[in-house]
Amino acid sequence: MMFKKIGKIGAFFYIAAILGVTVFCTIKDANKNLRKEVTIEAGSRIKIEDFFNELPEDARFVTDISGIDTNVPAVYQLTVFYDEAFEKDVVLRIEDHTGPRGIALPKEHYTKVKWPEAYECVGYLYDLSGIASIEYQNGVPDVHETGDYLIPVVVKDWYNNATVIEVPFHIVDDVTPPVIRGVHDLESNGNPDELDFYNAITVVDDYDEFPIMKVDDSQVNYAENGVYEVYYKAIDKVGNMSTYTAKLTVTLPVEGESSSEGSGGDGGYYGNSSGDPYSLAARIMSGLWGGSDVATARNIFNWVHNHIYYQTVYGSQSYTSAAYRGFSRRNGDCYVYYCCAKMLLDQAGIPNMMVRRYPVTGNGHYWNLVYLNGEWYHCDATVFRGHPSVYFMCTDDQISDSYHHFNGSLYPERAGGSKEFASPTPTPEPTPDPNASPTPTVDPSLTITPTPDVTITPGPTITPGPEVTGTPTVTITPAITATPAVTETPVITEAPVITEAPPDPVITEAPPTAPDDPPEDGDTSED
Repeated sequence: MMFKKIGKIGAFFYIAAILGVTVFCTIKDANKNLRKEVTIEAGSRIKIEDFFNELPEDARFVTDISGIDTNVPAVYQLTVFYDEAFEKDVVLRIEDHTGPRGIALPKEHYTKVKWPEAYECVGYLYDLSGIASIEYQNGVPDVHETGDYLIPVVVKDWYNNATVIEVPFHIVDDVTPPVIRGVHDLESNGNPDELDFYNAITVVDDYDEFPIMKVDDSQVNYAENGVYEVYYKAIDKVGNMSTYTAKLTVTLPVEGESSSEGSGGDGGYYGNSSGDPYSLAARIMSGLWGGSDVATARNIFNWVHNHIYYQTVYGSQSYTSAAYRGFSRRNGDCYVYYCCAKMLLDQAGIPNMMVRRYPVTGNGHYWNLVYLNGEWYHCDATVFRGHPSVYFMCTDDQISDSYHHFNGSLYPERAGGSKEFASPTPTPEPTPDPNASPTPTVDPSLTITPTPDVTITPGPTITPGPEVTGTPTVTITPAITATPAVTETPVITEAPVITEAPPDPVITEAPPTAPDDPPEDGDTSED
């Protein structure tokens, strides 16, 4: 075999070529081992090993990564060092592909009642970017048969990640009205305040534990002998109503026999009742106790609001006669609502006091200030045409309307911060004219129109944000520098909290003493 001799110069170039090939292969292998772009899930930890197929022993970040918040989707350029000689730029992407977390809140729903909002059906929601929307997956459900169903609710975050939560619903198709038992004929000597229309009468329903019962005696003329019809009406919470009729015989004493001027019912005047409102209040209160003062007070105001219908009343009255009228006849003006609520609150041992509209320009108004959870709140059970529900545990701002102006300096500090609605030194009011007949601001009809009053536990409040119309584009683009700049991040919505029955209030100091009962004789026909 023959070998060709190589000169010194040729040998040099040969060796250089061999070394060059070796270095090139080393660099090529090092680059092949490096991952130049890495994506991690929001909330994960940044790890050096993610940037290599096989982790070099000396691999490390040149860039300081301690300031990077991995909870926030963003893009960063980093520099890594490895294999004793290499320093390379790499890209880190932080993306959110995880849907929100939450649980289903089982619901009972009546087919005649509006479906709850979707957000009321889920709770304990959490997502790094916040909750963007909560909707029924297939729109508002259209279910009309009694049974148990799983209704899907879709919860999305601000990056359009969605989680479907199946909510158990017990659907009730309630079409049966309540049944009134014990309706019987009545007798009167002409004084309607001596009648207890509800004595020995009960009302039951197949689904509603507390159906409402009202009495309509608008066809009775208590100033003229005769036999009249009284209508008992029972309504459940979905609006099913039944009506029963009883006979009421009016027999006036000989010395008081006279003819009517044409007014039906009791003419809207107070009488001097000898009935005992405290015993009636005790009987009613036995079914209104809750697990806390707040729950008990809510039951009281719901009962007064739902069982007494508005009727303008004129003339002098006393606190006890107004309460007796509300409990026995189930009608009256704002003063009757106030007195009934006060007597029940007193029996429950819940501190309360009267608030009176000020200044009185035309008609007056009364409502309750109640001490709950260590603070004073406005509560008003009066039925208003434009406000069908109860004013309950309201601050000054929440109850501020034309009916509820008052002189705040006359009352203790209220929850939410006190606000004055009038001068702290009001001009004394003149003594009301007992014969005054003010025009009522509320004009309720004696014809009872059933209004379903379904109490639904409020669900978590969702702070509205921009409408999600598709997959959002991440606009967080930090400057490509050695030290990453953490740019503005989406606001993380706090996980909604499910509202449960409030705990018993802890009163750290004795509440202010409530004032005495209203004057025993005064014209309270204002409203």
